Amino acid sequence: MYDETPGAANTLDEQDIVALTKRPSDAYNEVILQADYTTRAALSFYRFRQLGGDYHLPRKKKQKASNSPQGGETEASPRHEKLKLNQTTGRGVHYISSHPKVPMLQMSIIALMIIFESAANAYFFAKQSEFGLAGGIFQAAAVSLANVATAFFIVGYWGMRHISMPIDWENIFSRRNLYVLMGLIAIIIGLSLVFLVNLSAAHYRNILDMQALGQSLPEGLPTTVFPHFIVNPAVCEEILKSPLGDTIGSAATNAMCRPFALHSLDAMVLFALGLAIAAFAAFEGRRRDSPFPGFSDAARGLERARVELRDALYDFEDSYEDIKEVVLEVKYGEDEMEDKKLSPREKMIIHRTMAEMMAPYQELLRTTDDGLSDEFGLEHKIIDQFKAKTGQ
Repeated sequence: MYDETPGAANTLDEQDIVALTKRPSDAYNEVILQADYTTRAALSFYRFRQLGGDYHLPRKKKQKASNSPQGGETEASPRHEKLKLNQTTGRGVHYISSHPKVPMLQMSIIALMIIFESAANAYFFAKQSEFGLAGGIFQAAAVSLANVATAFFIVGYWGMRHISMPIDWENIFSRRNLYVLMGLIAIIIGLSLVFLVNLSAAHYRNILDMQALGQSLPEGLPTTVFPHFIVNPAVCEEILKSPLGDTIGSAATNAMCRPFALHSLDAMVLFALGLAIAAFAAFEGRRRDSPFPGFSDAARGLERARVELRDALYDFEDSYEDIKEVVLEVKYGEDEMEDKKLSPREKMIIHRTMAEMMAPYQELLRTTDDGLSDEFGLEHKIIDQFKAKTGQ
């Protein structure tokens, strides 16, 4: 073994250099820490993908064992049995997480949509607004924000995203089916709100035109036409025939009681524009995250953990010069190491040792065949078939 006596050149064999390379260091400790995070993130991700978002599998019905000597009932499988291929195909998550790589970019698109719709609506509102262009812009911004936010979050993010999940027919009361039901309810509520917001804005514009021209809607317009938004027709008649019915305050009532009683081209264009932007916002909301709640969080967690581990491995590789200095200091002493160099063989030993130290952690940066086989119970010949189909 090496002798750390200062001022004397020690003879270091291969084991000594390996031991010096493997000495604890901040760079290597960071690799171990990030590897632990990555392992936990990978287990969380693969377990989520395996179970399809449910924490447990439904308990299968007991069936009689025909070959059982007792002839009694046996349970088909335990509650937490490792999933096989046919079970995984029916319950698991089998696509790449669709979350955007740059969420701020998507939110910027939504902000631009609100600005564009506000500018377009301001043109229609400002003509007859008593506050002019400034008042029209304020009113338009409020309508646009309500329209886009409702379509993006309620219709797209909660509704369309969740109903795209396959229904779990084996366990009707599973969390997955609950999310599907919540998504359907969100779409119904969201679409009703979107229609009401845009119809109210169109009727508001319609009333402004009638006031400017000194006109009024003809008597006897029906208030029971489809769609009718759960308002008693008698109540509609009372409100619309009152003094309020001739003011802009009745825009929402007109939208609920006689939604398509529009005569203004500007009002119709405003309604069509609002629906088009709402549809685009709903589509963006659908793409905001994975349909399976929590799947994109697990995927993002694994991505972040792997990036941090990769950076830690790069930092450990960069510590090669520091390890060389340690070996030189032990070999020649701190006072005489300035002009000394390690031999090519000694450098190669350091490189090889560092590569061996990093090899187990580099496996965490990719999905291996053994990992798939262990997590999903897949045979390697099945994994080879998957890879052949994808051209890997």
